[in-house]
Amino acid sequence: MARVRFSIFFSVFVAMVGLMIIAPVMPPLIRELGLSETHSGLIISLGSVAMAAMAPVWGGLSDAKGRKPVIVIGFLGMFVSYVLFTFTMYAGLTRLISGGLLVVLLIVARALVGLFIPAVPSSAQAYMADVTDEKGRSAGMALIGAANGMGLVLGPAIAGAFALIGLIWPLYIGALLPIVALVFVLLLVPAHKPVIQAKPPKVSPFQKGVRLYLFAGLATMLSIVTLQVVGGFYFQDQLSLTTQETARMISFGLMLSGVAMIVTQGLQMKKPKWQPTPLILVGSLLLIISMALFLFAVGFVGFYAAFFLFGIGAGLMMPGFMAGASLAVAREQQGGVAGLVGSVQGISAVIAPILSTSLYRLDKQLPFAVVAGVVLLMAITLLSVKNKPARSQLFTNKKD
Repeated sequence: MARVRFSIFFSVFVAMVGLMIIAPVMPPLIRELGLSETHSGLIISLGSVAMAAMAPVWGGLSDAKGRKPVIVIGFLGMFVSYVLFTFTMYAGLTRLISGGLLVVLLIVARALVGLFIPAVPSSAQAYMADVTDEKGRSAGMALIGAANGMGLVLGPAIAGAFALIGLIWPLYIGALLPIVALVFVLLLVPAHKPVIQAKPPKVSPFQKGVRLYLFAGLATMLSIVTLQVVGGFYFQDQLSLTTQETARMISFGLMLSGVAMIVTQGLQMKKPKWQPTPLILVGSLLLIISMALFLFAVGFVGFYAAFFLFGIGAGLMMPGFMAGASLAVAREQQGGVAGLVGSVQGISAVIAPILSTSLYRLDKQLPFAVVAGVVLLMAITLLSVKNKPARSQLFTNKKD
């Protein structure tokens, strides 16, 4: 069991690092290629669209074909697509390719990365559901959340370290990591029979029970992406910082949030009695408080406190919505619902940058106010659908 959990953790961690390692070097690479910010946004957005579209497909395949084969295919596809993306970048930097052809090839390569990456977390989440019972489901999903958090923190850090050698070096590492993870999966993950032998029963995002937790997932991921996208602009404007000071502050703040998220999920793994509803509600409260601090704090201490509370809140909500969605469906539908969770994350990566930057142009405080409103609406909806006792059953072992 321990080796399976480690393999699941490592697989999700590598997939998240593979996703995040591109982000810090994309802006300078795009400018080195002579392309515009619009091209960068198009390349990243279409990759996120591919993630959103393919996550449910991979989840369903893991139900029908088995978790391990889909994870293996995911890592092989990640390797090939990263090699293509890196080669295209190299060809552009050395002026072997330029203009419209370069843009098209970068879009195709990034879309392939987005196509294969969700195969890993969708199958891994379903695998975790297979090896945990209802009482331990939240703790199991907290392990996946911790892998996401570590990837979120270490991905940009790894990119920054290797970028000191050369801007394209993080892409070389991005291509190498899937092969390393593939070896771990082949050696440590036991063969796992498909949970269904016929056509997989489809899971609808509007299915009773599932839709509520997908809403919670959407609120959580919108919060995270919004902070990543407009945080730097906001703090620079609020505190009159230079670009270098802003970069240092946002980097430290996001790292603080990531550490808080990892610690919170680590504690959840050791204290597995909290169930999805209370995890989401407590996390929502902390997220709303953090948004209030972002809006009304006047100095570095207040903003860093907001980052820390944000990390704790997100660290509670992430395993909450993943476990809740998992517990809302049958064993034969675990891959399908894991795919929907992955799709929600992809959708958030598509709409949050557009929405948050548009709101920021209207008023710099609007993105944080809207995020707080969405989280509050989600929490109220959760309370209205679930029975009131769910709010006080913080240590219940019963399925919500």
